[in-house]
Amino acid sequence: MTCFSSRQRCQSGFSLLELIVVIAMMAVLTGVIVPRLNLGGEEKQVRDETLRLAELMNRAAEESVFKTRQLGVRFTDGDYHFLLLDGDGREGKWVAYDSTMFRTREWPDDFDIEVQITDQPIELDASESFKIDEKTRPHIMFLSNGEVMPDFKVTVEKGFNDERWQVASGVEELITVGKAEEF
Repeated sequence: MTCFSSRQRCQSGFSLLELIVVIAMMAVLTGVIVPRLNLGGEEKQVRDETLRLAELMNRAAEESVFKTRQLGVRFTDGDYHFLLLDGDGREGKWVAYDSTMFRTREWPDDFDIEVQITDQPIELDASESFKIDEKTRPHIMFLSNGEVMPDFKVTVEKGFNDERWQVASGVEELITVGKAEEF
């Protein structure tokens, strides 16, 4: 409370500086807390993870052409790894791609992943026991000539949710993404 003289009445309230400090603190807390909440539900989480995978695969395809190198991706039941062919096709070996963008990505809890190569479902390795070694091969390759091979479908869903999203090789576009029912 501020009183300037005995003839003036006293003013009460917050100063502008106090209001700005409180609003700034609320903005910081909101910025920290809101992204951790799953406000869109499981459907949004499935969609976002599938879109992320599709975007990373598109970037890997572009990078393989622009940097004239062969890249690949290998899936496990809990994550996926981007690989780089070190050496030429006959003598080379697939190694982990040491890149911030193409680092190993883990699937969120309760995600079910199904990978089909040329319309045949494949058995995914357990993520806990998977190690990249000289025998490791990618499920999908992004070649320096612009090809993506072989034909593939990666279906992502969470638990008993009806929302299924899919990333697949396409005809008009190298990689397509959408709800699984639309394919």
